[in-house]
Formats: sequence, C-alpha cells, structure tokens
Amino acid sequence: MANPKTSDGVSLTGFTERDHAQQLNTYIRALEAFDATAGIQELKALSRERTGIGPGRRVLDVGCGFGLETLRAAERVAPSGTVAGLDLSRDFIVEAQRRADAAGLKIDLRVGSAEALPFADAAFDIVRAERLLIYLHQWQTALAEIRRTVRPGGRIALIEPDISTTTVNIPDRALLRRIMAHEADMNVVNAWLPGPLSAALRSLNFVDVALATRVVVFPAELGRVYFGECGRSACEAGVIGADELVHWQVGLDALHASGQLFGTVSYFLFNATRPAEN
Repeated sequence: MANPKTSDGVSLTGFTERDHAQQLNTYIRALEAFDATAGIQELKALSRERTGIGPGRRVLDVGCGFGLETLRAAERVAPSGTVAGLDLSRDFIVEAQRRADAAGLKIDLRVGSAEALPFADAAFDIVRAERLLIYLHQWQTALAEIRRTVRPGGRIALIEPDISTTTVNIPDRALLRRIMAHEADMNVVNAWLPGPLSAALRSLNFVDVALATRVVVFPAELGRVYFGECGRSACEAGVIGADELVHWQVGLDALHASGQLFGTVSYFLFNATRPAEN
C-alpha cells in the first residue's frame, strides 16, 4: 500500500502512524474537511447533547488527534470543568497543544495508547472516542479502559464508521467492489466494527445504550484524493493491475472535474452509561 509518509494521498493506515511530521498538514486538511461534513457535525452535536457536556464536566477525548473536538469540549466545560486528550501521534498532540494555547484553553494533552489509558479509575464524567476502535487489534481492551476511566453514572460516546459501506459513483462497479473490498479488509483492522460494538457495550454492563446513524458524503476534493489512494493501495497489493488503476483514476478525475463525484460512508454514534454502583 502507499506509504503515508511519502505519498501525497491520504490513506486510512496513515492515521495510525506515530510520526506524521512529513505529512502533518495533509492529514490536518483531510481531517478538517471531513469534520466539517454535515453528517459528522450532526453526530457530534447529538453526542454532546446525549452526554451532557457542559460547565463543570470532566471530559476525556481518547484518540483526540490534533484536538478538533477536544477544544470544543474545553470551551463547553469552562470555566470550572476539565478536559484531557490522548493520542498515539506525538505530532498530533503537539498541534493540539499549539491550538489550545492559541485559544487560551487549558487541556491535559498526552501521548499514549488507548489500550492502557494513563488516567485513574472513574476520573471522568464523560469519555468520548471517534474513529479510534476501527484501528485497534485490541479494541475490546480499549473499550474496557474507557469504562474504567468513566465514573459510575457517567456517559460515553463512540463515533465509528462501517468502512465496508464506503462507495463512490464510479461506473465500473466490478472494479469498485475489488478496490473497496481491499480497502476494508486490509487498511483498517475492524471494517465493520459497529456490528459487534453494541453487544460489546452490553457485555461490559453498560446501560442506556443508544444508537444514531448518518451517511456521510465526502467533500469532493477529499473524495478524489482518498479514493485515488484506495486504488493505488489495491494496485500495489496486486488486487488490480496498472491499467485498471489508470482507468480508476481517470474516472475519478472526470467525475471530480464535472462536479459529479459522489462518495459516501456510513457512520454510527453509540452512547451508553456506566451504571451507578450499588
């Protein structure tokens, strides 16, 4: 697959890198563009409403990236609340700190692993994670850590995609299926995570589990770049040939140039409560 550190494209595997230095701005632009989509913003707004993020709350953002939602949470809990953010990428944390400082927001930002959260038991009223569990081999461990760090009676919010639903309006549907099947099978760990996630929450004794969904439409330029990278990844893996990659890219470019490129993916918001202890 394309190396996210040397390619101009955006690959899903690149979001799991510890070092984003050479492509930091590329990934920042991609995440900002995707964050601005109506579907994602609607799920985030619903998540804030359901978890009750507001003044005085203690919030943890796991897999916070460079702090898009972390900073929003800090603004909402001010002046008496606290917010912490954790990410595997040191480059993302440095950027999150820069943005927090520029906004005058005090946030506890740390580099670390979601499978071993460096926070005390029941330290937070609300714990959130977004586009995190799909990348983790030990996602159940991370989910247990999220439960450990939220207080009894506290709420969690998880926003995750079903990568297997990703599609784009390329006319060659057979080629599309091969490329996107490779993307789902090889470039994330858990392509259809929303399926088992509901059962996993209940197995950890979460209650009041609620689900909301949105189909997210890719911004045109991000779609052109991302789906192009999907094709290159499939070609490098031998799933498609070089001529098929050219056919794929020509089709994407033509749709983009005419303003007709239409790519989508389904996203799921899970909210749940850690029950109060007896």
